[in-house]
Amino acid sequence: MLDAMRILPLLLLTIIALLAALPVRQAAAEELGPPSIESFGEDGENFLFIPGIGRIPLPPGTRALGPGQGGGELAPERRAPAAGPPASPKDPAERRAEELARLYLRLEQAEDEREAKSVAAAIFNRWSRSESDTINLLAARALAATDAGAPALALSLLDYVVTLAPQWSEGFVLRAKVRAEQGDDVSAVADLEIASTLDPKRFDAFAALGALKEKSGDKKGALAAYRKSLAISPQQESLRKIEERLHIEIEGRDI
Repeated sequence: MLDAMRILPLLLLTIIALLAALPVRQAAAEELGPPSIESFGEDGENFLFIPGIGRIPLPPGTRALGPGQGGGELAPERRAPAAGPPASPKDPAERRAEELARLYLRLEQAEDEREAKSVAAAIFNRWSRSESDTINLLAARALAATDAGAPALALSLLDYVVTLAPQWSEGFVLRAKVRAEQGDDVSAVADLEIASTLDPKRFDAFAALGALKEKSGDKKGALAAYRKSLAISPQQESLRKIEERLHIEIEGRDI
């Protein structure tokens, strides 16, 4: 009992001394440098070397920096990959192009005409909106003028639209419709050709172009236009029947 009472104060003093020495050992270790992985011996046994403490054996297979390389950084392959620069936000034109690309793919892969019409309606909605509020307003007023039976006013407004936004295919499609309704098929064909050049996915422009060319007697041109429209939007049953009829008239029946 007396021996235990003598040992307890000594144990407490030892613990206090160890705790007091910890900051000193930590400071010394920081001065000596960061820990590293080392490999020694013929078998290449690996150790974790901590300055101020010594070497600690590591499990087999742990990657080392190389024989005799101590006190350096960990191997590059063990570092966390550096984060790349943040992706820059996409502008409205890029987002619109990506959205249309997805819709075109859905239109091409539509299983039936009902699905295709639903996707086509979404595409028409995207086509009808330009990136300019001014152009959208002029186009809306041109449509209102057409509905009100004022084609001359509509054409005048659409002339401004295609002049101010020469890359917007919808402006040429709208003007082609008004021109065709007024019997100016030649000018309507010219507008549709511009629209289909600006946007090669304008299946509606190709279909209208085919109808106008067939009306003028250019059946080969009409057949080519119909086929371009069907290649983009295959589920156009009425247009496919027209294409099949022209195909027989021009190229004959398949054997």
